Amino acid sequence: MSITNDLTGTLTLPKKQRGHTRPQAPVIGLDQPGRLRVCHLLAILGISHATLYAGLKTGRYPRPDGRDGKFPFWKTATILAFLDA
Repeated sequence: MSITNDLTGTLTLPKKQRGHTRPQAPVIGLDQPGRLRVCHLLAILGISHATLYAGLKTGRYPRPDGRDGKFPFWKTATILAFLDA
């Protein structure tokens, strides 16, 4: 983290990045047991963060199988069954 000093003598910190999760391909195959996070679903389904959460609310996409702390996850079997349906 770098701190800069502008001409007025005040210290400014770099801005935090805000925004939605970016898609990221999972490192495991859907035929293997494991957990998928939001970023993995975005890459698999080819949708945006907002579309995923809107679809979860309406029931279009399967609900998460659990939470790891505050982060939702889906089991690969759940997503594989959803894609096969």
